[in-house]
Amino acid sequence: MRRRISALFILGLLMIVLSSCQNRNVLLFLNWGEYVDEAMLEEFERIYNCEVVMDLGESNEIFYSKVRGGTTCYDVVAPSDYMVEKMYHNDMLAKIDFSLLSNFDLENRMPGVKGIAETLEAKEPGITDYYVPYLWGTWGIMYSTLKEGLEEAILSSSNQWACLFDRSVLPDNTQVAMYDSHLHAYYAVCRYLGLDTGKELEQADLDKIYQTIKNVHFDAWGTDDIKKDIVAKNRDLGFMWTGDFLYYYCENIANVVMDAYLAGDVELSEIMEMVKILTGKERIYKDSYQVGFDIFIPTDTVAFCDNFVIPKTAVHYDLALKFINFMCGRSEGVEEVDPAFANTYYVSYNSPYLDVYADILSLKDSQFTVEDKDVYEEEVGSGVDSYDSSLYWKVYDMAIGIAFEKYYPKEENIPLPDGGVKRYRGDILNSFSRGYINKINSTFNNARA
Repeated sequence: MRRRISALFILGLLMIVLSSCQNRNVLLFLNWGEYVDEAMLEEFERIYNCEVVMDLGESNEIFYSKVRGGTTCYDVVAPSDYMVEKMYHNDMLAKIDFSLLSNFDLENRMPGVKGIAETLEAKEPGITDYYVPYLWGTWGIMYSTLKEGLEEAILSSSNQWACLFDRSVLPDNTQVAMYDSHLHAYYAVCRYLGLDTGKELEQADLDKIYQTIKNVHFDAWGTDDIKKDIVAKNRDLGFMWTGDFLYYYCENIANVVMDAYLAGDVELSEIMEMVKILTGKERIYKDSYQVGFDIFIPTDTVAFCDNFVIPKTAVHYDLALKFINFMCGRSEGVEEVDPAFANTYYVSYNSPYLDVYADILSLKDSQFTVEDKDVYEEEVGSGVDSYDSSLYWKVYDMAIGIAFEKYYPKEENIPLPDGGVKRYRGDILNSFSRGYINKINSTFNNARA
């Protein structure tokens, strides 16, 4: 099960550790919440006889201000592509010594990750020497499949973004939520209105955005609660990270299968078929069991790649390189450790590496045998919860393998609406000036008021 890090614990630990940036045995890591398998941090600490202290940021802008402020000497930070661009442009990053990254292979990158790198390099020549890909993916529109007429409304509209901004295309009383990030909402509404997301817009276009947001009157602005509310049937539709959806999707498939297994409605030999039905077009197993939600990913959606960077203010550059190399690795030390796979599996965002992606997809071929039943009964007999048993997690494995193939295709030469092609779906966010970011925030704040 996933573990949340206590904010109070982090604050207390940081107050102790950060009192001296020169602590030679401590690596300071600025990361997103629930965005690493903590067992891998523990393994790195064991192998390199050090301590990893992880601070959390809620946005790329917070990452930027924390590094720019310089009060904390972070050794490794995990910003998204457009923020790497901004940090690089403002001379905040140390160059990566790729000769010391034995686990990083340029040819092992997914086509989409190569495409994003090419996009960044075209804007800022030389930038690819300053970051290492960590995880990547897209944004999508998560929706309830139980709301009558909603899926048809989403998939049949000529404007792929209309379901978020035009209530006239939706069934009555559809509850719509927008992710509480003005920059991502800005991108989405620009796509809906046909505005250029790559340049700063004139005031007339910002006025159109203001009016659109004001008119749609979202039922909620949220973050993690959007997916939870859709799962709980309290909302019908929301814009969000594909990876956030995917974890809940696979978890709910495993829950539904276990419900059916405990009720005697599915035999062990039928589990594979049930998972395929739940994840396929049919969706409903024996007229009773279904997940109840799905995601639509527009062709021109938001794409992103989160990366490891080393700030110029880092004190432990060599240890930071070892940390990045470790996280890119498939094995390390005497015991078999697989950080690149473990983090991808745990977080449910896509790996930048072809071999990890292939291994995740191979999980879809899980076979369920008599031995699985015997192990399950032994576990339950010893007090293990059925919903945390090896059988449960084997179902989850199969679901995640199918879901990665379905929602994270190995993209290359993706057709675009204008007839062109590109190497990855969507576009990365643009690195705007501080002044224009303020204009975007002001536009949305006024529209929401």
